[in-house]
Amino acid sequence: MSHSGIESIIDSATLLRSIDKMGIGLAISDPNLKDNPLVYVNQGFEMITGYTREEVLMRNSRFLQGEETDEGHLEVIRQAIKEGRTDSVTIKNYKKDGSTFWNQFIICPVVNSEGEPTYFIGLQFDVTKEMEERDASEQKIKLLSNFDPLTGLLNNNGFREAMKKTFQPPEMKTHTAAVIRLNLNRFRYINESYGESTGNALLKEVALRLKATLSDDTLICRSFADDFIVLLSGIDNPLRVHEIANELNDALRKPYILSDEEITLSFAMGISLYPDDGSESSILLKHAELAMKEAKIEVLNGPHYFDYYLLDKLLERVNIEKKLPRALADGEFELHYQPKIDAATGRLTGLEALIRWNDPELGRISPASFIPIAEDTGFIVQLGEWVLWEACRTNKKWQDAGFPKLPISVNVSAVQFRHPHFVHMVKHVLEQTGLAPEYLELELTESLINNPLMIKEKLDSLKERGISLSLDDFGTGYSSIYYLKTLPLQVLKIDRTFIQETPTSQRDSSLLRSIIELGKSLGMTVLAEGVETEDQFKFLQEIGCDQIQGFYYSRPLEEQAVEQLLRTTRDSD
Repeated sequence: MSHSGIESIIDSATLLRSIDKMGIGLAISDPNLKDNPLVYVNQGFEMITGYTREEVLMRNSRFLQGEETDEGHLEVIRQAIKEGRTDSVTIKNYKKDGSTFWNQFIICPVVNSEGEPTYFIGLQFDVTKEMEERDASEQKIKLLSNFDPLTGLLNNNGFREAMKKTFQPPEMKTHTAAVIRLNLNRFRYINESYGESTGNALLKEVALRLKATLSDDTLICRSFADDFIVLLSGIDNPLRVHEIANELNDALRKPYILSDEEITLSFAMGISLYPDDGSESSILLKHAELAMKEAKIEVLNGPHYFDYYLLDKLLERVNIEKKLPRALADGEFELHYQPKIDAATGRLTGLEALIRWNDPELGRISPASFIPIAEDTGFIVQLGEWVLWEACRTNKKWQDAGFPKLPISVNVSAVQFRHPHFVHMVKHVLEQTGLAPEYLELELTESLINNPLMIKEKLDSLKERGISLSLDDFGTGYSSIYYLKTLPLQVLKIDRTFIQETPTSQRDSSLLRSIIELGKSLGMTVLAEGVETEDQFKFLQEIGCDQIQGFYYSRPLEEQAVEQLLRTTRDSD
Protein backbone atom coordinates (compact mmCIF):
# COMPACT_ATOMS: atom_id res chain seq x y z
CA MET A 1 0.00 0.00 0.00
CA SER A 2 1.34 3.45 -0.90
CA HIS A 3 1.98 6.21 1.58
CA SER A 4 -0.61 8.36 -0.15
CA GLY A 5 -3.13 5.53 0.16
CA ILE A 6 -2.60 5.41 3.90
CA GLU A 7 -2.97 9.17 4.10
CA SER A 8 -6.34 8.93 2.45
CA ILE A 9 -7.52 6.83 5.40
CA ILE A 10 -6.66 9.61 7.76
CA ASP A 11 -8.03 12.21 5.34
CA SER A 12 -5.00 14.49 5.40
CA ALA A 13 -1.18 14.37 5.55
CA THR A 14 -1.46 17.53 7.64
CA LEU A 15 -3.25 15.55 10.35
CA LEU A 16 -0.48 12.96 10.27
CA ARG A 17 2.17 15.62 10.79
CA SER A 18 0.17 17.08 13.68
CA ILE A 19 -0.03 13.67 15.35
CA ASP A 20 3.74 13.27 14.90
CA LYS A 21 4.42 16.60 16.62
CA MET A 22 2.19 15.61 19.54
CA GLY A 23 4.39 12.58 20.20
CA ILE A 24 1.48 10.19 19.74
CA GLY A 25 2.40 6.88 18.19
CA LEU A 26 0.26 5.78 15.26
CA ALA A 27 0.44 2.38 13.58
CA ILE A 28 -1.75 0.83 10.92
CA SER A 29 -2.02 -2.89 10.29
CA ASP A 30 -3.66 -4.80 7.45
CA PRO A 31 -5.78 -7.79 8.64
CA ASN A 32 -6.17 -8.92 5.04
CA LEU A 33 -2.47 -9.73 4.78
CA LYS A 34 -0.88 -12.76 6.44
CA ASP A 35 -0.22 -12.25 10.18
CA ASN A 36 -1.87 -8.80 10.17
CA PRO A 37 1.43 -6.87 9.60
CA LEU A 38 2.14 -3.20 10.19
CA VAL A 39 1.85 -1.25 6.95
CA TYR A 40 2.41 2.22 8.40
CA VAL A 41 3.97 3.78 11.50
CA ASN A 42 4.54 7.45 12.19
CA GLN A 43 7.44 9.34 13.77
CA GLY A 44 5.70 9.19 17.17
CA PHE A 45 5.82 5.38 16.98
CA GLU A 46 9.52 5.53 16.15
CA MET A 47 10.21 7.95 19.01
CA ILE A 48 8.29 5.91 21.59
CA THR A 49 9.57 2.44 20.62
CA GLY A 50 13.06 3.23 19.29
CA TYR A 51 12.36 1.25 16.11
CA THR A 52 12.65 2.85 12.65
CA ARG A 53 9.89 2.54 10.11
CA GLU A 54 12.02 0.27 7.93
CA GLU A 55 12.58 -2.15 10.86
CA VAL A 56 8.91 -2.75 11.58
CA LEU A 57 6.94 -2.52 8.34
CA MET A 58 5.38 -5.83 7.25
CA ARG A 59 6.00 -7.33 10.70
CA ASN A 60 3.35 -8.22 13.29
CA SER A 61 3.54 -5.89 16.28
CA ARG A 62 4.20 -8.73 18.72
CA PHE A 63 7.89 -7.69 18.69
CA LEU A 64 6.76 -5.08 21.26
CA GLN A 65 5.82 -7.85 23.71
CA GLY A 66 8.01 -9.46 26.37
CA GLU A 67 7.90 -11.54 29.55
CA GLU A 68 6.37 -8.69 31.58
CA THR A 69 3.58 -8.12 29.06
CA ASP A 70 0.31 -9.16 30.67
CA GLU A 71 -1.50 -11.95 28.80
CA GLY A 72 -4.86 -10.53 29.83
CA HIS A 73 -4.02 -7.19 28.24
CA LEU A 74 -3.00 -8.94 25.01
CA GLU A 75 -6.29 -10.81 24.97
CA VAL A 76 -8.17 -7.48 24.96
CA ILE A 77 -6.37 -6.51 21.72
CA ARG A 78 -6.85 -9.95 20.15
CA GLN A 79 -10.59 -9.91 20.85
CA ALA A 80 -10.95 -6.40 19.41
CA ILE A 81 -9.24 -7.54 16.19
CA LYS A 82 -11.27 -10.75 16.06
CA GLU A 83 -14.58 -8.93 16.53
CA GLY A 84 -13.61 -5.92 14.44
CA ARG A 85 -14.37 -3.36 17.15
CA THR A 86 -12.73 -0.49 19.02
CA ASP A 87 -11.10 -1.11 22.44
CA SER A 88 -8.36 0.25 24.64
CA VAL A 89 -5.87 -1.15 27.14
CA THR A 90 -2.82 0.02 29.09
CA ILE A 91 -0.18 -2.60 28.43
CA LYS A 92 3.52 -2.99 29.22
CA ASN A 93 5.54 -3.06 25.97
CA TYR A 94 9.25 -3.26 25.14
CA LYS A 95 11.42 -0.76 23.27
CA LYS A 96 14.16 -1.73 20.83
CA ASP A 97 16.83 -1.37 23.56
CA GLY A 98 14.97 -3.86 25.78
CA SER A 99 13.61 -1.32 28.25
CA THR A 100 9.90 -1.31 29.06
CA PHE A 101 7.27 1.37 28.78
CA TRP A 102 3.59 1.58 29.61
CA ASN A 103 1.56 1.92 26.44
CA GLN A 104 -1.96 3.28 26.63
CA PHE A 105 -3.13 1.64 23.40
CA ILE A 106 -6.33 2.34 21.46
CA ILE A 107 -7.25 0.09 18.55
CA CYS A 108 -9.92 1.02 16.05
CA PRO A 109 -11.03 -0.71 12.80
CA VAL A 110 -11.46 1.03 9.43
CA VAL A 111 -14.33 -0.77 7.71
CA ASN A 112 -15.47 -0.96 4.09
CA SER A 113 -18.98 -0.56 2.72
CA GLU A 114 -19.83 -4.12 3.79
CA GLY A 115 -18.70 -3.39 7.36
CA GLU A 116 -15.58 -5.53 7.15
CA PRO A 117 -12.26 -4.24 8.55
CA THR A 118 -9.83 -3.18 5.88
CA TYR A 119 -7.25 -1.76 8.31
CA PHE A 120 -6.72 -1.41 12.06
CA ILE A 121 -5.44 1.89 13.40
CA GLY A 122 -3.53 1.80 16.66
CA LEU A 123 -2.77 4.89 18.76
CA GLN A 124 0.03 4.75 21.33
CA PHE A 125 0.49 7.02 24.34
CA ASP A 126 3.56 6.59 26.52
CA VAL A 127 2.08 6.80 30.04
CA THR A 128 5.09 5.32 31.85
CA LYS A 129 5.56 8.38 34.07
CA GLU A 130 1.90 8.43 35.07
CA MET A 131 1.88 4.69 35.81
CA GLU A 132 5.06 4.89 37.88
CA GLU A 133 3.64 7.82 39.84
CA ARG A 134 0.44 5.86 40.38
CA ASP A 135 2.38 2.79 41.50
CA ALA A 136 4.46 4.92 43.85
CA SER A 137 1.30 6.48 45.23
CA GLU A 138 -0.30 3.06 45.69
CA GLN A 139 2.83 1.81 47.45
CA LYS A 140 2.78 4.85 49.73
CA ILE A 141 -0.90 4.33 50.50
CA LYS A 142 -0.24 0.64 51.19
CA LEU A 143 2.67 1.56 53.41
CA LEU A 144 0.61 4.10 55.33
CA SER A 145 -2.28 1.65 55.60
CA ASN A 146 0.00 -0.72 57.52
CA PHE A 147 1.00 1.81 60.18
CA ASP A 148 -0.79 3.51 63.04
CA PRO A 149 -0.78 7.26 62.30
CA LEU A 150 -0.63 8.25 66.00
CA THR A 151 2.31 6.17 67.24
CA GLY A 152 4.06 5.22 64.00
CA LEU A 153 3.91 1.56 65.02
CA LEU A 154 2.51 -1.16 62.79
CA ASN A 155 -1.26 -1.40 62.85
CA ASN A 156 -3.13 -4.68 63.18
CA ASN A 157 -3.13 -5.52 59.44
CA GLY A 158 0.51 -4.58 58.94
CA PHE A 159 1.60 -6.53 61.99
CA ARG A 160 -0.23 -9.70 60.99
CA GLU A 161 1.20 -9.58 57.47
CA ALA A 162 4.74 -9.08 58.80
CA MET A 163 4.24 -11.80 61.39
CA LYS A 164 3.20 -14.34 58.74
CA LYS A 165 6.35 -13.58 56.75
CA THR A 166 8.48 -13.99 59.88
CA PHE A 167 7.03 -17.47 60.47
CA GLN A 168 7.90 -18.69 56.96
CA PRO A 169 11.72 -19.14 57.13
CA PRO A 170 12.90 -22.66 58.04
CA GLU A 171 15.20 -21.31 60.77
CA MET A 172 12.08 -20.68 62.91
CA LYS A 173 12.10 -24.41 63.64
CA THR A 174 15.31 -24.10 65.62
CA HIS A 175 14.46 -20.87 67.47
CA THR A 176 11.98 -19.68 70.06
CA ALA A 177 9.53 -16.87 69.38
CA ALA A 178 7.03 -15.10 71.62
CA VAL A 179 3.98 -12.89 71.26
CA ILE A 180 3.54 -10.31 74.01
CA ARG A 181 0.20 -8.53 74.31
CA LEU A 182 -0.13 -5.42 76.45
CA ASN A 183 -3.33 -3.64 77.45
CA LEU A 184 -3.33 -0.43 79.48
CA ASN A 185 -5.57 -0.47 82.53
CA ARG A 186 -8.25 2.21 82.95
CA PHE A 187 -7.03 4.13 79.90
CA ARG A 188 -10.60 5.27 79.21
CA TYR A 189 -10.67 7.12 82.51
CA ILE A 190 -7.43 8.91 81.66
CA ASN A 191 -9.05 10.06 78.43
CA GLU A 192 -12.16 11.18 80.27
CA SER A 193 -10.32 12.88 83.14
CA TYR A 194 -7.44 14.54 81.25
CA GLY A 195 -8.79 14.79 77.71
CA GLU A 196 -8.11 12.98 74.45
CA SER A 197 -4.94 14.96 73.67
CA THR A 198 -3.36 13.82 76.94
CA GLY A 199 -4.48 10.26 76.24
CA ASN A 200 -2.85 10.41 72.82
CA ALA A 201 0.36 11.80 74.33
CA LEU A 202 0.38 8.85 76.74
CA LEU A 203 -0.01 6.34 73.89
CA LYS A 204 2.88 7.99 72.03
CA GLU A 205 5.07 7.76 75.12
CA VAL A 206 4.21 4.08 75.56
CA ALA A 207 5.20 3.49 71.92
CA LEU A 208 8.51 5.32 72.41
CA ARG A 209 9.32 3.23 75.48
CA LEU A 210 8.52 0.01 73.61
CA LYS A 211 10.83 0.99 70.74
CA ALA A 212 13.58 2.15 73.11
CA THR A 213 13.50 -1.14 75.06
CA LEU A 214 13.32 -3.51 72.10
CA SER A 215 15.76 -4.08 69.23
CA ASP A 216 15.24 -2.17 66.00
CA ASP A 217 14.03 -5.20 64.02
CA THR A 218 11.35 -6.16 66.57
CA LEU A 219 7.79 -6.07 65.24
CA ILE A 220 5.68 -3.75 67.43
CA CYS A 221 2.01 -3.07 66.86
CA ARG A 222 -0.68 -0.82 68.24
CA SER A 223 -3.57 -3.08 67.35
CA PHE A 224 -6.34 -0.77 68.64
CA ALA A 225 -6.94 1.94 71.24
CA ASP A 226 -4.78 0.99 74.25
CA ASP A 227 -3.72 -2.47 73.06
CA PHE A 228 -0.16 -3.24 71.90
CA ILE A 229 1.47 -6.41 70.49
CA VAL A 230 5.15 -7.34 70.31
CA LEU A 231 6.69 -10.24 68.36
CA LEU A 232 10.03 -11.53 69.62
CA SER A 233 11.57 -13.85 67.00
CA GLY A 234 14.85 -15.65 66.47
CA ILE A 235 15.37 -16.19 70.22
CA ASP A 236 18.09 -18.75 70.95
CA ASN A 237 17.47 -19.01 74.70
CA PRO A 238 13.83 -19.14 75.89
CA LEU A 239 14.86 -17.45 79.16
CA ARG A 240 15.60 -14.35 77.10
CA VAL A 241 11.85 -13.93 76.51
CA HIS A 242 11.28 -13.55 80.23
CA GLU A 243 14.16 -11.10 80.54
CA ILE A 244 12.78 -8.92 77.75
CA ALA A 245 9.26 -9.08 79.22
CA ASN A 246 10.58 -7.87 82.56
CA GLU A 247 12.52 -5.09 80.85
CA LEU A 248 9.30 -3.96 79.17
CA ASN A 249 7.45 -4.20 82.46
CA ASP A 250 10.02 -1.98 84.20
CA ALA A 251 10.12 0.56 81.36
CA LEU A 252 6.35 0.97 81.12
CA ARG A 253 5.76 1.23 84.87
CA LYS A 254 7.97 4.30 85.31
CA PRO A 255 5.89 7.45 85.90
CA TYR A 256 4.68 9.49 82.91
CA ILE A 257 4.74 13.29 82.98
CA LEU A 258 1.69 14.53 81.11
CA SER A 259 0.17 18.01 81.33
CA ASP A 260 2.70 18.82 84.06
CA GLU A 261 1.31 15.98 86.15
CA GLU A 262 2.87 12.64 87.07
CA ILE A 263 0.79 9.65 86.02
CA THR A 264 1.56 6.05 86.97
CA LEU A 265 0.27 3.53 84.48
CA SER A 266 -0.66 -0.07 85.11
CA PHE A 267 -1.24 -2.66 82.42
CA ALA A 268 -1.86 -6.34 81.78
CA MET A 269 0.78 -8.40 79.94
CA GLY A 270 0.11 -11.79 78.34
CA ILE A 271 2.69 -13.99 76.59
CA SER A 272 2.45 -17.02 74.30
CA LEU A 273 5.53 -18.99 73.21
CA TYR A 274 6.43 -20.60 69.88
CA PRO A 275 6.30 -23.55 69.41
CA ASP A 276 4.98 -24.63 72.84
CA ASP A 277 1.72 -22.62 72.67
CA GLY A 278 1.20 -22.87 68.91
CA SER A 279 3.01 -22.92 65.59
CA GLU A 280 0.71 -20.54 63.69
CA SER A 281 0.65 -16.79 64.14
CA SER A 282 -3.15 -16.59 64.60
CA ILE A 283 -3.07 -19.18 67.40
CA LEU A 284 -0.17 -17.47 69.18
CA LEU A 285 -1.97 -14.12 69.01
CA LYS A 286 -5.14 -15.65 70.45
CA HIS A 287 -3.28 -17.45 73.24
CA ALA A 288 -1.36 -14.28 74.17
CA GLU A 289 -4.69 -12.42 74.29
CA LEU A 290 -6.15 -15.04 76.64
CA ALA A 291 -3.13 -14.72 78.92
CA MET A 292 -3.41 -10.94 78.88
CA LYS A 293 -7.14 -11.03 79.73
CA GLU A 294 -6.43 -13.42 82.60
CA ALA A 295 -3.78 -11.02 83.91
CA LYS A 296 -6.32 -8.20 83.76
CA ILE A 297 -9.05 -10.20 85.52
CA GLU A 298 -6.71 -11.41 88.26
CA VAL A 299 -4.99 -7.99 88.54
CA LEU A 300 -1.61 -9.64 88.04
CA ASN A 301 1.57 -7.59 87.93
CA GLY A 302 4.28 -8.54 85.47
CA PRO A 303 4.23 -11.07 82.62
CA HIS A 304 1.52 -13.72 82.59
CA TYR A 305 2.14 -16.76 80.39
CA PHE A 306 -0.46 -18.68 78.46
CA ASP A 307 -1.54 -21.98 79.92
CA TYR A 308 -3.96 -24.43 78.35
CA TYR A 309 -6.28 -24.15 81.34
CA LEU A 310 -7.18 -20.74 79.90
CA LEU A 311 -8.79 -22.52 76.97
CA ASP A 312 -10.97 -24.38 79.45
CA LYS A 313 -11.92 -21.04 81.00
CA LEU A 314 -12.72 -19.69 77.55
CA LEU A 315 -14.95 -22.66 76.80
CA GLU A 316 -16.63 -22.17 80.15
CA ARG A 317 -17.21 -18.51 79.33
CA VAL A 318 -18.64 -19.32 75.90
CA ASN A 319 -20.91 -21.91 77.51
CA ILE A 320 -22.20 -19.40 80.07
CA GLU A 321 -22.63 -16.75 77.36
CA LYS A 322 -24.84 -19.14 75.36
CA LYS A 323 -26.83 -20.21 78.43
CA LEU A 324 -27.70 -16.73 79.73
CA PRO A 325 -30.68 -15.89 77.45
CA ARG A 326 -32.18 -19.34 77.87
CA ALA A 327 -31.68 -19.23 81.64
CA LEU A 328 -33.67 -16.01 81.89
CA ALA A 329 -36.44 -17.35 79.66
CA ASP A 330 -36.63 -20.60 81.68
CA GLY A 331 -36.78 -18.89 85.06
CA GLU A 332 -33.43 -20.15 86.37
CA PHE A 333 -32.59 -16.85 88.06
CA GLU A 334 -33.86 -15.87 91.49
CA LEU A 335 -33.24 -13.10 93.97
CA HIS A 336 -31.86 -13.39 97.47
CA TYR A 337 -32.01 -10.44 99.84
CA GLN A 338 -29.36 -9.27 102.29
CA PRO A 339 -30.61 -7.18 105.22
CA LYS A 340 -29.19 -3.78 106.18
CA ILE A 341 -29.41 -2.64 109.78
CA ASP A 342 -29.03 0.56 111.73
CA ALA A 343 -25.62 0.38 113.44
CA ALA A 344 -26.83 2.23 116.54
CA THR A 345 -30.14 0.41 117.17
CA GLY A 346 -29.76 -2.87 115.29
CA ARG A 347 -33.10 -2.30 113.57
CA LEU A 348 -33.72 -3.49 110.02
CA THR A 349 -33.45 -0.53 107.62
CA GLY A 350 -33.61 -2.14 104.18
CA LEU A 351 -32.73 -5.03 101.89
CA GLU A 352 -30.36 -5.47 98.98
CA ALA A 353 -31.50 -7.65 96.09
CA LEU A 354 -28.80 -10.08 94.91
CA ILE A 355 -29.18 -12.26 91.82
CA ARG A 356 -28.56 -16.01 91.95
CA TRP A 357 -28.43 -18.54 89.10
CA ASN A 358 -29.27 -22.21 89.55
CA ASP A 359 -28.35 -23.98 86.30
CA PRO A 360 -29.85 -27.47 85.78
CA GLU A 361 -26.49 -28.86 84.59
CA LEU A 362 -23.87 -26.82 86.43
CA GLY A 363 -25.77 -26.08 89.62
CA ARG A 364 -25.16 -22.74 91.35
CA ILE A 365 -23.16 -20.34 89.16
CA SER A 366 -21.49 -17.49 91.01
CA PRO A 367 -22.48 -13.93 90.02
CA ALA A 368 -18.74 -13.22 89.83
CA SER A 369 -18.67 -15.67 86.89
CA PHE A 370 -21.71 -14.60 84.89
CA ILE A 371 -22.16 -10.87 85.62
CA PRO A 372 -18.92 -9.80 83.82
CA ILE A 373 -19.92 -11.93 80.83
CA ALA A 374 -23.39 -10.40 80.80
CA GLU A 375 -21.78 -6.94 80.86
CA ASP A 376 -19.37 -7.75 78.02
CA THR A 377 -22.16 -9.07 75.81
CA GLY A 378 -24.71 -6.37 76.68
CA PHE A 379 -27.11 -8.99 78.09
CA ILE A 380 -26.81 -7.19 81.44
CA VAL A 381 -29.38 -4.65 80.18
CA GLN A 382 -32.05 -7.33 79.84
CA LEU A 383 -30.96 -9.19 82.96
CA GLY A 384 -30.78 -5.98 85.02
CA GLU A 385 -34.30 -5.05 84.01
CA TRP A 386 -35.54 -8.44 85.22
CA VAL A 387 -33.76 -7.95 88.59
CA LEU A 388 -35.30 -4.49 89.01
CA TRP A 389 -38.76 -5.75 88.08
CA GLU A 390 -38.56 -8.76 90.39
CA ALA A 391 -37.19 -6.73 93.33
CA CYS A 392 -39.87 -4.02 93.01
CA ARG A 393 -42.68 -6.57 92.51
CA THR A 394 -41.60 -8.58 95.56
CA ASN A 395 -41.19 -5.51 97.78
CA LYS A 396 -44.69 -4.30 96.81
CA LYS A 397 -46.06 -7.76 97.58
CA TRP A 398 -44.50 -7.65 101.06
CA GLN A 399 -45.89 -4.20 101.69
CA ASP A 400 -49.37 -5.27 100.56
CA ALA A 401 -49.11 -8.22 102.98
CA GLY A 402 -48.73 -5.75 105.86
CA PHE A 403 -45.01 -6.14 106.43
CA PRO A 404 -42.87 -3.07 107.31
CA LYS A 405 -42.28 -0.74 104.36
CA LEU A 406 -38.56 -0.77 103.71
CA PRO A 407 -36.46 0.35 100.75
CA ILE A 408 -35.00 -2.32 98.51
CA SER A 409 -31.70 -1.64 96.77
CA VAL A 410 -30.76 -2.93 93.32
CA ASN A 411 -27.28 -2.94 91.81
CA VAL A 412 -26.97 -1.13 88.48
CA SER A 413 -24.20 -1.99 86.02
CA ALA A 414 -22.39 0.85 84.24
CA VAL A 415 -23.41 -0.76 80.93
CA GLN A 416 -27.03 -0.82 82.05
CA PHE A 417 -26.99 2.75 83.36
CA ARG A 418 -25.53 4.13 80.11
CA HIS A 419 -28.39 2.66 78.08
CA PRO A 420 -30.42 5.59 76.66
CA HIS A 421 -33.72 4.19 77.95
CA PHE A 422 -32.56 3.39 81.48
CA VAL A 423 -34.49 6.15 83.28
CA HIS A 424 -37.62 5.40 81.29
CA MET A 425 -37.26 1.70 82.13
CA VAL A 426 -37.02 2.41 85.88
CA LYS A 427 -40.08 4.65 85.72
CA HIS A 428 -42.02 2.00 83.78
CA VAL A 429 -41.13 -0.77 86.29
CA LEU A 430 -42.27 1.36 89.24
CA GLU A 431 -45.54 2.21 87.49
CA GLN A 432 -46.25 -1.41 86.54
CA THR A 433 -45.40 -2.89 89.95
CA GLY A 434 -47.00 -0.06 91.92
CA LEU A 435 -43.99 0.37 94.23
CA ALA A 436 -43.56 3.92 95.51
CA PRO A 437 -40.23 5.43 94.35
CA GLU A 438 -39.05 6.15 97.91
CA TYR A 439 -38.83 2.39 98.50
CA LEU A 440 -36.31 1.87 95.71
CA GLU A 441 -32.58 2.51 95.99
CA LEU A 442 -30.25 2.16 93.02
CA GLU A 443 -26.63 1.21 93.78
CA LEU A 444 -24.20 2.62 91.21
CA THR A 445 -20.64 1.48 90.60
CA GLU A 446 -17.84 3.91 91.41
CA SER A 447 -16.50 3.84 87.83
CA LEU A 448 -19.63 5.64 86.62
CA ILE A 449 -19.06 8.87 88.50
CA ASN A 450 -15.71 9.55 86.82
CA ASN A 451 -17.73 11.00 83.96
CA PRO A 452 -20.20 13.26 85.82
CA LEU A 453 -21.29 15.31 82.82
CA MET A 454 -22.75 12.23 81.13
CA ILE A 455 -24.60 10.87 84.16
CA LYS A 456 -25.70 13.91 86.20
CA GLU A 457 -28.83 14.51 84.14
CA LYS A 458 -29.93 10.92 84.61
CA LEU A 459 -29.16 10.98 88.33
CA ASP A 460 -31.08 14.23 88.80
CA SER A 461 -34.05 12.76 86.93
CA LEU A 462 -34.06 9.67 89.14
CA LYS A 463 -33.72 11.70 92.35
CA GLU A 464 -36.54 14.02 91.32
CA ARG A 465 -38.79 10.96 91.13
CA GLY A 466 -37.94 10.17 94.76
CA ILE A 467 -35.55 7.29 94.08
CA SER A 468 -32.57 7.01 96.43
CA LEU A 469 -29.08 6.76 94.90
CA SER A 470 -26.18 4.90 96.46
CA LEU A 471 -22.48 4.75 95.57
CA ASP A 472 -21.42 1.11 95.84
CA ASP A 473 -17.94 -0.29 96.64
CA PHE A 474 -16.54 3.12 97.56
CA GLY A 475 -12.75 3.15 97.74
CA THR A 476 -12.05 0.59 95.01
CA GLY A 477 -11.94 3.18 92.22
CA TYR A 478 -10.77 6.75 91.79
CA SER A 479 -13.72 8.84 92.91
CA SER A 480 -13.19 12.56 93.15
CA ILE A 481 -14.53 14.25 96.27
CA TYR A 482 -15.77 17.01 93.99
CA TYR A 483 -17.94 14.49 92.13
CA LEU A 484 -19.32 13.19 95.42
CA LYS A 485 -20.28 16.73 96.36
CA THR A 486 -21.77 17.57 92.95
CA LEU A 487 -23.78 14.45 92.17
CA PRO A 488 -27.13 13.73 93.90
CA LEU A 489 -25.98 10.68 95.90
CA GLN A 490 -27.54 9.91 99.28
CA VAL A 491 -25.73 6.75 100.43
CA LEU A 492 -22.01 5.92 100.54
CA LYS A 493 -21.29 2.18 100.72
CA ILE A 494 -17.77 1.40 101.94
CA ASP A 495 -16.23 -1.59 100.22
CA ARG A 496 -15.62 -4.71 102.31
CA THR A 497 -11.86 -4.54 101.70
CA PHE A 498 -11.69 -1.62 104.17
CA ILE A 499 -13.54 -3.63 106.82
CA GLN A 500 -11.63 -6.92 106.75
CA GLU A 501 -8.59 -5.82 108.81
CA THR A 502 -10.37 -3.55 111.25
CA PRO A 503 -10.05 -2.91 114.09
CA THR A 504 -6.74 -4.83 114.32
CA SER A 505 -5.10 -2.79 111.56
CA GLN A 506 -4.47 0.74 112.78
CA ARG A 507 -3.95 1.96 109.23
CA ASP A 508 -7.23 0.51 107.94
CA SER A 509 -9.08 1.73 111.02
CA SER A 510 -7.82 5.28 110.51
CA LEU A 511 -8.72 5.14 106.84
CA LEU A 512 -12.19 3.81 107.65
CA ARG A 513 -12.73 6.59 110.18
CA SER A 514 -11.73 9.19 107.56
CA ILE A 515 -14.12 7.78 104.96
CA ILE A 516 -17.02 7.85 107.40
CA GLU A 517 -16.24 11.45 108.35
CA LEU A 518 -16.03 12.35 104.65
CA GLY A 519 -19.41 10.82 103.90
CA LYS A 520 -21.08 12.50 106.84
CA SER A 521 -19.55 15.88 105.96
CA LEU A 522 -21.22 15.57 102.55
CA GLY A 523 -24.57 14.81 104.17
CA MET A 524 -24.57 11.18 103.06
CA THR A 525 -25.68 8.07 104.91
CA VAL A 526 -22.63 5.82 105.34
CA LEU A 527 -23.05 2.03 105.12
CA ALA A 528 -20.27 -0.51 105.69
CA GLU A 529 -20.64 -3.83 103.84
CA GLY A 530 -18.87 -7.09 104.56
CA VAL A 531 -19.16 -6.82 108.37
CA GLU A 532 -18.53 -10.33 109.70
CA THR A 533 -17.39 -10.10 113.33
CA GLU A 534 -18.63 -8.52 116.52
CA ASP A 535 -15.37 -6.56 116.88
CA GLN A 536 -15.90 -5.02 113.45
CA PHE A 537 -19.51 -4.18 114.30
CA LYS A 538 -18.66 -2.54 117.61
CA PHE A 539 -15.82 -0.52 116.07
CA LEU A 540 -18.14 0.76 113.33
CA GLN A 541 -20.68 1.70 115.99
CA GLU A 542 -18.04 3.65 117.92
CA ILE A 543 -16.83 5.68 114.94
CA GLY A 544 -20.35 6.64 113.87
CA CYS A 545 -21.11 4.42 110.87
CA ASP A 546 -24.84 4.72 110.10
CA GLN A 547 -25.65 1.28 108.73
CA ILE A 548 -24.00 -2.11 108.34
CA GLN A 549 -24.49 -5.10 106.10
CA GLY A 550 -22.79 -8.48 106.26
CA PHE A 551 -22.66 -12.01 107.64
CA TYR A 552 -22.42 -10.70 111.22
CA TYR A 553 -26.11 -9.87 111.05
CA SER A 554 -27.33 -12.06 108.19
CA ARG A 555 -26.33 -13.81 105.02
CA PRO A 556 -28.44 -13.16 101.89
CA LEU A 557 -31.84 -14.77 102.44
CA GLU A 558 -34.34 -16.47 100.17
CA GLU A 559 -37.76 -14.88 99.78
CA GLN A 560 -39.48 -17.05 102.42
CA ALA A 561 -36.75 -16.33 104.98
CA VAL A 562 -37.08 -12.59 104.35
CA GLU A 563 -40.81 -12.82 104.97
CA GLN A 564 -40.13 -14.49 108.32
CA LEU A 565 -37.64 -11.72 109.20
CA LEU A 566 -40.17 -9.04 108.22
CA ARG A 567 -42.85 -10.79 110.24
CA THR A 568 -40.58 -10.85 113.29
CA THR A 569 -39.71 -7.18 112.80
CA ARG A 570 -43.39 -6.24 112.51
CA ASP A 571 -44.42 -8.23 115.57
CA SER A 572 -41.62 -6.76 117.70
CA ASP A 573 -42.72 -3.15 117.01
